Amino acid sequence: MKLTIRSFGWLFYFARFAILLLLSAKSLGQDLRQLAVEKFGDDSHLWFAEPVDTSLSQWVPPNLISDRGIILEWNQQKVVLVRPDAQKETSIVGDYAVRIEPSLSNEAGKNVHRAFCQRDYPSVLSNGRAAVASGLPRWQQRLILAEMVDAASALGKTHDAGLLFASLAKDNPPCLLLSTIPIPWGDDVVAADMFKLQGSAEKWIGEEQEALQLLGASWLLSGKKRTEAVETLETLGRSSKVPIIAAYAKAQLWRTLPPSDLLSDKYPKWIAERDKLLHPLQAGPSMLLAERLAQAGQPALAIPEWLRVSRLHQDREHLASKAMSKSIEALKSLGRNDEAALLEKKNPK
Repeated sequence: MKLTIRSFGWLFYFARFAILLLLSAKSLGQDLRQLAVEKFGDDSHLWFAEPVDTSLSQWVPPNLISDRGIILEWNQQKVVLVRPDAQKETSIVGDYAVRIEPSLSNEAGKNVHRAFCQRDYPSVLSNGRAAVASGLPRWQQRLILAEMVDAASALGKTHDAGLLFASLAKDNPPCLLLSTIPIPWGDDVVAADMFKLQGSAEKWIGEEQEALQLLGASWLLSGKKRTEAVETLETLGRSSKVPIIAAYAKAQLWRTLPPSDLLSDKYPKWIAERDKLLHPLQAGPSMLLAERLAQAGQPALAIPEWLRVSRLHQDREHLASKAMSKSIEALKSLGRNDEAALLEKKNPK
């Protein structure tokens, strides 16, 4: 083809047009990121897991996929973020987010999150509500609420934890935050304020949100509403489309069976149910499994489950510390004093 001056003119025009489009797209990307920074804060660090085998043979968490960006939304369905140097939003399945180092958008939120990381739970509870009302984006409000739930649970304020979780559950939280649900993962956590819990649980079991039905039914298993509680948990375990709700409902039903039943064919079934969950969501079911094994006269089998919680779920500090104490007690009861002493040395109170 013969190129003329006119042809070169058209080529120059199209090249110039393409450059302008590229510069415009880059500018739009910068504008999007700048707007995101102003409203949502700086980059947060997220880790995602894929569904893999998490059986007893795995004593280290599975490999996680790391991502970083300004989070615009994080709910049960998706995480929406703007990655560094990206020119548009990216959407990722929210269920697979299993860990976060958040960048919060104001000082009130940052202070509460810092207190939570430092295990200053009284400060989390005293300042959390003000932080939630301080103009934080919705996903950051959910995060602070979940940290308040965990803080109340760690301080033994089970009824307060339930009330806080009720607020969280009504706002479509992701599975990682749902895992803070303050339900009994052992008979010893049936709180002293059970009278308050009883009245609230009767309300929660009738709510529309499945997470609240789970919360209410779990606390009503030991009361006059036991039949309704069992029916609710069976329905959730059978029909819920949210994996963590279904799995936790099935796990709570373990409390209705004699511990001796665990030594039949139920033990591998319970293990399989627990292992369907992503690794960070297994702390509670593992605690309950360990307790039932101990009640069945099998402390040697319970110890690995408690150690699993203490080693792999240190982000759930109140569960991890309790699991370590239970492990040490069980070792002593078996005459394995050297092992108990070693754990006490490595894990001073």
